[in-house]
Amino acid sequence: MTKNELVVLGLLKEMPMHGYQLYHEIEKRNMEAWAQVNLASVYNTLDRLRRAKMVEAKKEKPGKMPEREVFHITRKGKQKLATLVEEAITDDRMPENNFCVGVAFLSGLSKRKALECLELKKKRLRKVAEHLENLKNDSSRRQSLNWKFLLRYGIEHVQLDIKKIEELKRKISKLESWS
Repeated sequence: MTKNELVVLGLLKEMPMHGYQLYHEIEKRNMEAWAQVNLASVYNTLDRLRRAKMVEAKKEKPGKMPEREVFHITRKGKQKLATLVEEAITDDRMPENNFCVGVAFLSGLSKRKALECLELKKKRLRKVAEHLENLKNDSSRRQSLNWKFLLRYGIEHVQLDIKKIEELKRKISKLESWS
């Protein structure tokens, strides 16, 4: 499964879009942070999906704007999307997490630097939680059940991460020796 294909096909199922519009939607939903899909990967994925006949493009020339290709999902693309969604939801592998790998080898830093890094991570997570709260509380956005769930899930996940980092910092601070 490729996460980029899942994101692009999922967004195109909602409505036809051109490449930059897809990326703008990814940014608007803050998916760059948690899905890690960038602009270049959107275009590469569109190209791959077009070759596989999962998306088709129609040329459009809106007003005085340059001509652009607007992509829409095909029946084959909808079938692939269903497969990718099922795989993503039922995947039993642990998600990749650089933070966990870093914590596993935290003793590679001095005690002071480890505490500084954990504090910085906590501050960044607080910003993420604040952003997600703002998205959740934005009454101008019509949000489907699954997107409401994702926002609540994200907020709760980040809050738990912050709590666990605070706990780890307290335990490290109490240590007499650090190796």
